[in-house]
Amino acid sequence: MMKTILVVEDSGSSRDLTAHFLQQGGFRVLEAEDGEQALGILAKRSVGLILADIMMPNMDGWAFYNEVRKQKQYNLTPFVFLSSLDNLDDQIKGLTLGVDDYITKPVTPQQLIARVSTALMRGERLKNYFYRDPVSDLETPGYFRHMLALETERCRDNVRSLSLVMVDIGNYVSLVRGQADWFAQGAVMESGRTIRQQLRSFDLCADMDQGRFAILMPEQGEGSARAWAEALRGGWKVGLVWPETEQRIGVDIGFTVDAIVPGDTDPLKVLDKRLESFVRKW
Repeated sequence: MMKTILVVEDSGSSRDLTAHFLQQGGFRVLEAEDGEQALGILAKRSVGLILADIMMPNMDGWAFYNEVRKQKQYNLTPFVFLSSLDNLDDQIKGLTLGVDDYITKPVTPQQLIARVSTALMRGERLKNYFYRDPVSDLETPGYFRHMLALETERCRDNVRSLSLVMVDIGNYVSLVRGQADWFAQGAVMESGRTIRQQLRSFDLCADMDQGRFAILMPEQGEGSARAWAEALRGGWKVGLVWPETEQRIGVDIGFTVDAIVPGDTDPLKVLDKRLESFVRKW
């Protein structure tokens, strides 16, 4: 998935050159003239990394960095200073604040791409640690809710499609009662792996507990998302062997599909409604 970099720099020529280098390196670039304008962009768009100058009018790089880190959704977003200030004290100050890197100008395109890529990789490892279950490799429910709200804003602002698919293990209760809780959890793990294999790299899938999965599909209209879900169910062959009888127990699934964009419904209310529709009857 192409990563988006926010370049914050008051010099138009310097900003354009940096953006050109990054685009040549395969990144999507958003641009801002100062910290205040950048904060406005961050309120509406999701970015993979922030690359900012220090000496800027209205809000300099130091103040901008502090404002970014006050926002919970950007706690783990890589932040890199790209500055002509090559004084050692400035570099130490930046690194002490917690920035991911401090690059001094001038910089070659190769150096810029390498340093940005390294910061992105570190950020991705952190995000996976905090936002993804290390066992199931699925997004956590809290992170999924956060991204659902964020992606809804982005897609509505840019008139892009966004669909929410809920997949449910229909016989989850019978797996718990007829076999065991650990057996049902094994079915959840295997189902999660199977769903993940059928998704694009930028789709999100979270284990919402008790055999329920939430899937966020950017750039997919309701019809396309429904066709994907139908194909998933049509080719579904997940099952586990119960060790006491060596009988293979199949896992049944159902699904719902909602178009989040276009639409004006609160996406979190749609998610909660679908989760409630799959409430287990114990």
